[in-house]
Amino acid sequence: LLLCEAVVSTQSTGDYEEIILLEELRNNPFKDRICKVFSDDHSGNMSFSDYLDMLSVMSLEAPKDLKSAYAFKIYDFNDDGMIDRTDLEELVNRVTGDRMRTEDVDGIVDNILKECDLDENETIMALEFEEIIQKSPDFTSNFFMEV
Repeated sequence: LLLCEAVVSTQSTGDYEEIILLEELRNNPFKDRICKVFSDDHSGNMSFSDYLDMLSVMSLEAPKDLKSAYAFKIYDFNDDGMIDRTDLEELVNRVTGDRMRTEDVDGIVDNILKECDLDENETIMALEFEEIIQKSPDFTSNFFMEV
């Protein structure tokens, strides 16, 4: 409802600064990436259609492969089409609130790559990511927003 007001007030899109205050995003450490990935122009400003797309993908009923594709884009912080060590460091730091020592973050990233980098090239490609997600029974219930 608040996004409806934001879209109406700006006549076409909800401003990023207003959108991140929505209850669904306010406390999410990935709110900037979520807005960027779901906005048509990747600015973070969302049309009502973009917002509905986000809610659809983040619903419990969305197919796991669709959720996986969007999660991959969200976690690919440098938008280079792969999740590399830098992306994983950013992910760990956001999840932990930047409260971990660098060597601890590096250890977690090493473990993630050991488990998920199936071709051992120090990156996780979309297909590798999807394969790992398909084996994760809790992914669908954790990658969702309640409205």
